[in-house]
Amino acid sequence: MQDLRYSIRLLLKSPGFTFVAVVALALGIGANTAIFSVVEAVLLRHLPFRDPNRLVMVWEHNRERGRDKNVISPANFLDWQDQNDSFEQMAGLFDFRFNLTGVDSPEELVGQVVTANFFDLLGATAMAGRTFVPEEGERGKDNVTVLSYGLWQRRFGGDASIIGQNITLNGQSTTVVGILPQSVPFYIKKGSMVGKQPDLWLPMTFGPNSRTRQGRYMLSIARLKPEVTIERAQSQMDALASGFEEQYPDFNKGWGVTVAPLSDELVGDIRPALMVLLGAVGFVLLIACANVANLLLARAASRQKEIAIRTALGAPRGRIVRQLLTESCLLSLIGGTFGVFLALWGVDLLLALSPKDLVRAQGVGVNFKVLAFAAAVSVITGIVFGVVPALEASRPELNESLKEGGRSGTSGARGNRLRSVFVVAQVAMALVLLVCSGLMIKSLARLQSVDPGFDSRDLLTVRLLLPGSRYREDQKQIAFFRELISRVQALPGVRSAGAINYLPFAGPGAGTGFIIEGEPEPPPSQQPVVDARVAEPGYFETMRIPFLAGRNFNEHEAIEESHVVVINETMARLAFPDVDPLGRRVTIFMKETNVPSTIIGVVRDVKHESLNSEVRAMAYWPPPEQSYRYMTLVVRAESNPRALVPAIRSEVLAMDRDQPISDAATMEELLGTSVSKSRFSTLLLAIFAGLALVLASVGIYGVMSYSVTQRSHEIGIRMALGAKKRDVVRMVVTHGMLLSLSGIGVGLIGSFALTRLLAGLLYGVSATDPATFAAISVILVAVALAACFIPARRASRVDPMVSLRYE
Repeated sequence: MQDLRYSIRLLLKSPGFTFVAVVALALGIGANTAIFSVVEAVLLRHLPFRDPNRLVMVWEHNRERGRDKNVISPANFLDWQDQNDSFEQMAGLFDFRFNLTGVDSPEELVGQVVTANFFDLLGATAMAGRTFVPEEGERGKDNVTVLSYGLWQRRFGGDASIIGQNITLNGQSTTVVGILPQSVPFYIKKGSMVGKQPDLWLPMTFGPNSRTRQGRYMLSIARLKPEVTIERAQSQMDALASGFEEQYPDFNKGWGVTVAPLSDELVGDIRPALMVLLGAVGFVLLIACANVANLLLARAASRQKEIAIRTALGAPRGRIVRQLLTESCLLSLIGGTFGVFLALWGVDLLLALSPKDLVRAQGVGVNFKVLAFAAAVSVITGIVFGVVPALEASRPELNESLKEGGRSGTSGARGNRLRSVFVVAQVAMALVLLVCSGLMIKSLARLQSVDPGFDSRDLLTVRLLLPGSRYREDQKQIAFFRELISRVQALPGVRSAGAINYLPFAGPGAGTGFIIEGEPEPPPSQQPVVDARVAEPGYFETMRIPFLAGRNFNEHEAIEESHVVVINETMARLAFPDVDPLGRRVTIFMKETNVPSTIIGVVRDVKHESLNSEVRAMAYWPPPEQSYRYMTLVVRAESNPRALVPAIRSEVLAMDRDQPISDAATMEELLGTSVSKSRFSTLLLAIFAGLALVLASVGIYGVMSYSVTQRSHEIGIRMALGAKKRDVVRMVVTHGMLLSLSGIGVGLIGSFALTRLLAGLLYGVSATDPATFAAISVILVAVALAACFIPARRASRVDPMVSLRYE
């Protein structure tokens, strides 16, 4: 308590020192606390399920295309359930869209169709009502649903009486049996055909043909038995996959199984970016620590006489170190307190900047764990930046310190060396952060400059799902979309309109195998793969996707099945490397009965999932070949495409008053969303790098200013003996630049080693890009020169008479 009281008095006596140190620490600790709050919520927090460590995802993968996780076959899933002995339970699910009607305006909702044991497997319970019971997995008993908390609040006003009531989904009456709590998320972006958090859940049923091997579209989760490890489960599933290859070679040849922790799959691909950001704010804190350590070293020099007297009177070195560490820890705790307040604001900023699909982002905040982290960081920081100055100050040269009388204290060569080391470390760490930020900025610029294969300007997209109860026949579906396109094209401000089932940058699409007529049929495991799309003729014109050869679908092919197909240039290059593909026939396996289709056109490649993904082979059918109840309308406007949404909604309601539209967005917005994770990481890294640059420049300036103050007597003598002002400026700047260049050299070595960790986050840029390294080094040299020049100018203005008379 005596040490603490004395520390408080000292900090109050030096408000300038205290303010600068607290600001530096508050920035460092606040940034760390804000990022940790996201990491804690997304990566460290346990899932809100029973024994979450025993929950796993079970994927399929094609060995010919690596171990990339793929959706699974319902038939394989049913056999896994029957034959495995590693899992207590297995559950299946897939995403689908449902039209909610009969309550105010119609709305399209996202639903997960799940096996009846889904919630029991997770250990998730309803906050009101119940979840599914086993018999609701049977046909005829499956017209029940469980609502999400968000949907319950938004569409039903939080009215608990909705339980037991019927709502209309896709034209079918469905009974609400329960409402899930807000804390139960279950959205896996990979494998989702919708790309959104679910609004409700419905039970899945299996018919007599469910064990027929055709199609992969499901996801599967499982709960490990208590004594079973993931490695053991993987080994058994590998054995089952090998058996399925022999038993069903036409469907399973070349397909394996991957077992992965559920927590990893829910996090998705945000983990690397968060870990990089956590490392970045760690560097910012270390730079802040080096700054404050330099301040403490300078302060210790002015307290040499005090410490010498304490030592002469018998104070042991440990007692002095304890006093000085108490001061530094108190300083750090004050900085940490302000840092927490900065973190409260920083978390809101992080959420505003973060991608919309950041998993469990709604749980991000400053909770007890985050406060404990901030407290621990504050104490550790106080010790880290305080221990070296404390050890240095606790061994004064008694004779020199006590006989100097009134002369100002100096820290000696040892203290100067320590300050120089801190400056070098600051510059090195700042360079690493700046290089990483520069690489990310360059990568983002390259990514955003990628040509998606179409013109995204003035393009509006609107999604529609026709309920099967009213539009079961293919011709009704085709007629609806044809009439809608005709109506939309007649609207003022519309240049053209079209439609496609799987829109680029709006989620995954459908892929399948194909064979070329007249060529030997390859084994199933080596069958080439094509992404299959269904597009109205106006789609290519509206998207401005040019035809490289052949033609578009004509009016007859748009309404009558004619067995024609348009392919992209990648499919033409891969499947027909030496021949003209026009007129060739391919069989694409998307229907129960597959017949050859004649290639009538080749269009330019289009990016689909993301700007940094490779273009795959793609085939476009007209709607009669494979009619879909869900299509996305694409409309090219003369200007301001968003202004067309009300008019399009009116046209849809005029055709069917119960038909909603959803996901209205411009193509520019979809492209922006596709790079949101890269933009998030780049922006935050740039902010932290800028903060590091400011702290490092302040550190250089502080050390040089202190050096000038300590050497004022020497500078006065030099000038009295004839030294010019430019000589003094050169002397001071040279000293500071030597330190800065040493830091840049160390930083370049560290950057070459550490930037390799960024390789997975970069696009079109090497992790050791020479141009970035050179540009950042030049910028840092310029900043360091400015930080050295200001104290150097002040040194050149020293009055020799005043300096010598003072000393």
